[in-house]
Amino acid sequence: MAFCPKCGKKGIKGTFCDECAEGELGLAFKDIIVKKCVDCNRFMIRHVWQEFGDAREGIIKAAYVKIKNPKKIGLVVVPVFKELKDKPGAKDDIVLEVEAEGQQFSIPATVEYTYCPYCAKAGSQYFEGTLQLREATQELIDFVRADIAAHAKDGVHIESEKGKGKSLDFKLTSTKYMRQLGKRLKARFNGELTETVKLFTRNKQTSKEVYRTNVLFRLRPYKVGDVVESRGRQVKIKTIGKRVSGVDVDTGKKVFVG
Repeated sequence: MAFCPKCGKKGIKGTFCDECAEGELGLAFKDIIVKKCVDCNRFMIRHVWQEFGDAREGIIKAAYVKIKNPKKIGLVVVPVFKELKDKPGAKDDIVLEVEAEGQQFSIPATVEYTYCPYCAKAGSQYFEGTLQLREATQELIDFVRADIAAHAKDGVHIESEKGKGKSLDFKLTSTKYMRQLGKRLKARFNGELTETVKLFTRNKQTSKEVYRTNVLFRLRPYKVGDVVESRGRQVKIKTIGKRVSGVDVDTGKKVFVG
């Protein structure tokens, strides 16, 4: 049975036992606590939530940055666990198998479970603004739903939905995303985009005023080349911008629609 030549501890894996190997290499492994989101594979890395392909990859990265390694020694970290609880407030005690400079040793670590800011918004009543669709076609509605779903990983969720038919209101968890979506809708569909900001409430603890943003997208029922009726005249649409212009079918004069 192998033993540590410095302290005599038996049953070791490398040249030295865990404690002596840490001292020889200048490493420190105290209180390694890894924070994981219960609903996704995001881990807290240096105060920032980062997403990983799987839990094992996230644990390795989160644990690696907590190891004090002043000599910048190359480390291989392998987490050993059976099953993760993934319940809010729960903890898992796991083992990290570490290899450094030919030394192999095991160190304890703890995985703590909570919600990342992105998943905390989902299923809550939190929202930052409302996306309003008017005169919407099914194509427009389907595009909006698919776009929101594609950005769920960024913390974008529908808090609530109201309306029916061609008029729908979506309360969304991200003002920044909602503004970006509005621009995408204007570039893809023929419509009018309007943004308004209103005072929502006042934070009782900070006394700061809380605002909510409304982004309104109204789909126009016509396109360039269509003939529409405007103020009793038949107008052929020529340009669509901030204002819609065309020519009077009877007189050939330029007129504005609306």
